[in-house]
Amino acid sequence: MRSLLPLLIGGGLLCATAHSSGPVQFRTHVIEANVPGGYAVMVTDMNKDGRPDILGLTSRVKELPWYENPTWDRHVLVQDVSGLVNMAAHDIDGDGIPEISIENEFSMVAAKSRGLVWLLRHQGDPREPWKSILVDELTTSHHVAWADVDGDGTKELVNAPLIGADALAPKYEDNVPLVYYHVPKDLEGKWERLLIDDQLSGVLHRVRVVQWDDDGREELLTAGFDGITLHDPAGEGDSVAWKNTRLSRGHKEEPRTAGASDVAVGSLGDRRFITSVEPWHGNEVVVYTQDPSGDWQRRIIYEELIEGHEVCVGDFNGDGRDDIVAGDRARGEIAGSHVFYAQDDAGAAWQHQDLDHLGMSASGCAVADINGDGRLDIVQIGGATKNIKWYENLGR
Repeated sequence: MRSLLPLLIGGGLLCATAHSSGPVQFRTHVIEANVPGGYAVMVTDMNKDGRPDILGLTSRVKELPWYENPTWDRHVLVQDVSGLVNMAAHDIDGDGIPEISIENEFSMVAAKSRGLVWLLRHQGDPREPWKSILVDELTTSHHVAWADVDGDGTKELVNAPLIGADALAPKYEDNVPLVYYHVPKDLEGKWERLLIDDQLSGVLHRVRVVQWDDDGREELLTAGFDGITLHDPAGEGDSVAWKNTRLSRGHKEEPRTAGASDVAVGSLGDRRFITSVEPWHGNEVVVYTQDPSGDWQRRIIYEELIEGHEVCVGDFNGDGRDDIVAGDRARGEIAGSHVFYAQDDAGAAWQHQDLDHLGMSASGCAVADINGDGRLDIVQIGGATKNIKWYENLGR
């Protein structure tokens, strides 16, 4: 059922009836109005001023910019890079400015996708061009993340290619490797590639870093044709061993309509839930909660996306329950993004809110407190709408 909550487009203010677990108001701010085919967005402090800045990328532009909070001045990190697809930030050297890992030379055709992985480092002034260090070349490298998988307090770089080297559309029948790298002491030295899982099949669309248990290390969730899989590490150094457990098959159809497109973990009070967009590039927003036996029960809370892509979580109304943001990359009259507010601790009821209907064909999303007012805001990048916006949480 479509949301009946009103959208006041002229003033850029999304309004909704307030109640204990209901929607909040969002004010729309445009960061970038011309980013053709916007794909991925990231929030991190790029200049050590205590304010979160915004990065947005697209494979159609051969440079990676960042936008400085609060003026949103545009600065370019690297130029002349084709096929940009993903990025992740981590401060390796502890100077307060993150290193940025990026992936480029990406294509949906494996034979045309070199899959280059890079590390970018500032050279003193983060507003000036950054230095690029080649980490690896792995066919169709598509999603990158930083995670402390061995519990030693330092993060490793995780690389998730999209498809296997021999995969062909439309079913992409091949296994796709999920790998990681320890950070070498000499960043320009060899980054040894280590295997996490080589049994994932078809499309591996997303890898997300999570705190799944209390063992002092981080775990990974992947989403793809196989559904949602937990990758749980044990051991130290190069002897890390991985237990790979499929939590759900996701949407149960044949490729290309199988599995899951993205995954995130949230909380309902003291209860954990998983949320997903299903199937790959699909129409469903799904919530999973555990039953007493430990099995994950699947519940579709919305099924009117046209081309769903990413999902984010955050407690926007301050009720102690995480809410869900799901983007729709659809074009034209159905472009938009959606917020779902948890109504109970069981994850059984969710209230739907349209966010910037027609104004954002959201391909990527992030949740952060952009203006330091203590409330979580939403940042999104649009493909067909060619824009980057942040949505200021005004409360209820």
